[in-house]
Amino acid sequence: MHEFATRIEKHFRFSSRELSALFITSLVATFVLTFGKFAGYYLDIFTNYITNFFVIGLFVIISFFIHFSSQKLMALAMGYSSKYKYWLNGLLISIIVSLFTYGYIPLFFTGSLWHEPIEKLRTGVFRGGAKHKDIGYIAFAGPLSNILLVGLLTPIYIATENYLIRAIIIINLLTAVFSLLPLPTFEKIRQFRGGTTGLYLFIASRWVYVLVFVTFLVFALLILFFQLFSYILALLIGIIMTIIYYLKFEKEE
Repeated sequence: MHEFATRIEKHFRFSSRELSALFITSLVATFVLTFGKFAGYYLDIFTNYITNFFVIGLFVIISFFIHFSSQKLMALAMGYSSKYKYWLNGLLISIIVSLFTYGYIPLFFTGSLWHEPIEKLRTGVFRGGAKHKDIGYIAFAGPLSNILLVGLLTPIYIATENYLIRAIIIINLLTAVFSLLPLPTFEKIRQFRGGTTGLYLFIASRWVYVLVFVTFLVFALLILFFQLFSYILALLIGIIMTIIYYLKFEKEE
């Protein structure tokens, strides 16, 4: 525990460049979430658009900070340094989809972390370079932190039915689900530079990815469309879909 605390003290930080990139991503995500029909159904907290934009923007920044801080902490625990990078084309795609669907599809891309092994922290590790399984664990920490926050806020929302709490829940749900879309990040055709959180997890283990993505997606849909907060039902459906996937595709290999 003391060693991990020392790692945090020495290596855990967001550079000014990372914070600027994170702010730009948050700004685009906030626009997507406050534009059009989706905002009217779920996130139209205040009648004044500017006030609503700033409040939702604050919640988005907090959601992203929790997401990527969790990944950075997991990376340090496994001996990696991490740097946040936004995905420029992903931001443009988010805006285009939002405008063309008039906000019915509030798609946004969170960006991702770029990991590098820290040699001193990887001493004694067999083949101490970057490993797909390690990157998968690190990637999973982000959406997991958002879902855990939803779990903590759920009893408060059920007791109070507070619109601000509901907004935080929805933003964290969408952050978790959209970050799990398994896409390579590209700036030019055939020029790929890393990938989304979902892609890292997919590369680490396909059946684990299916379990995580389906569970998180079902959990989000149950809340958004049925106001049903059920980890158990979401996990049950996720397990069933994972078994079907495994028997259909993995077992044959």
